[in-house]
Amino acid sequence: MVNEYIKYITIPVNKVLLDHYQDFSLDEEALIILIKLLEYDRNHSVMSNLSDIIKFCKVDQNQLSRVLQLLIKEELLEINTDKIDGKFYESYNFEPLYEKLNNYVNIGDEKEDENDTGQMRELFDYIEQLYGRTISPNEYQRLNSWIDDSNYSVDSIKDAVDVAYKSNITSLQYVERILSSQSKAPETKGSGLPVISWLDRGNRLDDK
Repeated sequence: MVNEYIKYITIPVNKVLLDHYQDFSLDEEALIILIKLLEYDRNHSVMSNLSDIIKFCKVDQNQLSRVLQLLIKEELLEINTDKIDGKFYESYNFEPLYEKLNNYVNIGDEKEDENDTGQMRELFDYIEQLYGRTISPNEYQRLNSWIDDSNYSVDSIKDAVDVAYKSNITSLQYVERILSSQSKAPETKGSGLPVISWLDRGNRLDDK
């Protein structure tokens, strides 16, 4: 019988590198050797000599030389010579690789920011069209705080706005009460009726 542990063993590998290695003109063989080089670098203070690296990576000298030249050419690796205890050792600096990988992470962050901004703009437009007026600075700040601080989703805010509007209420303070009641009572979320039943209807015109 297969040991169940075998099925769930994972190897820590840089996922950004796996996703974008072809952008650096690396083939699969070069990728595997690079991963082994990164592992060696994490476990050793210096790269010692080529024979140790060849043994660790389980490749021949031609394969290793090809990959090292490619990494240097693509500006993913810098080779420095350090003197330790009177002996010279080569140290491999992978910071250029990490810098380029970091660019992909930043691009992803920018796309997420763009998506968040687009959702917020959609929410503002939706409310302005529904209310027939421009959102005030205070309302703008309150809407942002619901998403950033209270972690309400855009869809849940829209639902709460709809519930209030069906009762002829255009107060964000009232909408906030609906959001709060829905978060405390998930089973009533979306119906609106249990929420309206206990909210003070005398507050319909407040905070316009």
